[in-house]
Amino acid sequence: MATAFQWREVPGGDEFLREPRVVRGQGGVPQRLKPEVAKTAPRLHRKFSLHKPAMVEFHTVKRIDNSRLVRHMEPVKLKNYYKTAALGGIVAMFFMLYIYQHFRCIDLSFQLEDLKGKQTQAMALNGQLKLKIETWRNPGRINQIAHQLGLQRPDPSQVLEYSNFDGSQVEAARLVRPNRAP
Repeated sequence: MATAFQWREVPGGDEFLREPRVVRGQGGVPQRLKPEVAKTAPRLHRKFSLHKPAMVEFHTVKRIDNSRLVRHMEPVKLKNYYKTAALGGIVAMFFMLYIYQHFRCIDLSFQLEDLKGKQTQAMALNGQLKLKIETWRNPGRINQIAHQLGLQRPDPSQVLEYSNFDGSQVEAARLVRPNRAP
């Protein structure tokens, strides 16, 4: 694409100022430029604009294709480059491993604190349940419930104590089938 600059001379005091005006062409062909000075001449100084034509400069833009250029590197420099890149990769890997371990340690410490809190809660609940079991096993409570249900203490004649068993009685007790409906 070509770019054209057209300079117009504008009188200002003793000097002439130049104002550039950029005109862009399409498709690599510049547009035709009409002399700008002829249009502005009646407004400015007629005698000055008639003597000098406007100056037109054309600049072309050339697109350069560097895709075929290959930069040659010496094998020693290339080998040093690979060594440096490998060393940098190893150092970065160790830093990443250190950072991973650090954050993992922090995460595990939070989990440990959470588990300690749960353990404390479980111990408190265990103490409450043991206390409840002891209140349920209290003989006074059991006697009170038995009295409410209308139960009485057994007479000493109803209770039989056995001291020595022979093997035949134990074997007979094992062979008895429990009461089940057929």
